[in-house]
Amino acid sequence: MHFSRQVARLVLLAAAAALLFPVPRALCGTVKPLSISSGTTTSSYYAAASAVAKIFNKKSAVYGMRLATVASAGSVANIDAVAEGRAAFGIAETELLKRAMQGVRPWEGKARGGLRAVLGLYPATVTIVAAVDSGIKRVSDLKGKRLNIGAPGSIDNTYASALLQMSGLNPGEVINTEHSTAIAPELLQKGDIDAYLCIVGHPNLTVLEASAGQRKVLLVPLDEGLIRQVTANNPLLAPVLIPTRFYPNVQTAGAVQSLGVRTVLFTTADQSDESVYHVVREILGNLDLFRRQHPIFQDLTPEQAARVTAIPLHPGAARYFKESGLIP
Repeated sequence: MHFSRQVARLVLLAAAAALLFPVPRALCGTVKPLSISSGTTTSSYYAAASAVAKIFNKKSAVYGMRLATVASAGSVANIDAVAEGRAAFGIAETELLKRAMQGVRPWEGKARGGLRAVLGLYPATVTIVAAVDSGIKRVSDLKGKRLNIGAPGSIDNTYASALLQMSGLNPGEVINTEHSTAIAPELLQKGDIDAYLCIVGHPNLTVLEASAGQRKVLLVPLDEGLIRQVTANNPLLAPVLIPTRFYPNVQTAGAVQSLGVRTVLFTTADQSDESVYHVVREILGNLDLFRRQHPIFQDLTPEQAARVTAIPLHPGAARYFKESGLIP
């Protein structure tokens, strides 16, 4: 009887300890993997997704979930992957997210109404890298030249035609190729193309790679008239200066005027409030460390992270922003 009472007492003590000191979920079961659909491995999307995963995964044992960066073709592919449940999170620009929600090209007949914003990130900037020996100094000089516009499904490819037409270039006047931006620097150095267009955060690895070869390159500025026209018609786009200090071998002096659109970490309404809340809390709660992961984040503020108007905020993200006083 005495032995039985001791056993019963130990069981009660163990139960009490479990209530007072719960074991992290990861120790009780399998950690749930959640993917972030990003971009090519040399893209700023991939760098951004990897930074989010690195910061969050420090607490993966506590939350019972772990983020993993997955390479992709870019924004359009990311939106489709998240909307169709093949990825938990993705990165895309506000303009494309808005178009997807509305069912506008390339989402005619398949509007992605369930998309929800998690965090505003960095501005992605229209960047045209050209070989100096091609004679391209402004967008109009692309007439008759070979321009790579990125792979289908990328933001580069989606906007290239519209941008060229707004610059006064008719379809067919520019010889377009659709290779991944990841290999564009190699194509430029080999002489297979004269220039390439990409929409990226700065500093960017492809620009560094393009400027490291024997063929000298420069960054092509957008005309002021085009910038005024585009920003007047679309509040999601804004004038941006590309800082050339990151690219010592680029044959361009000073900042280069261009257009930018903010990138967003997004998910769907089906993603649990708790998981999204934890992601936002870990990133903004460790914002200084997060900003040190890549220079594209150096100017990111909590206010910018919370200021996403193109698509609705996920309730989990809204909860954190409200608790922090970032939104009413």
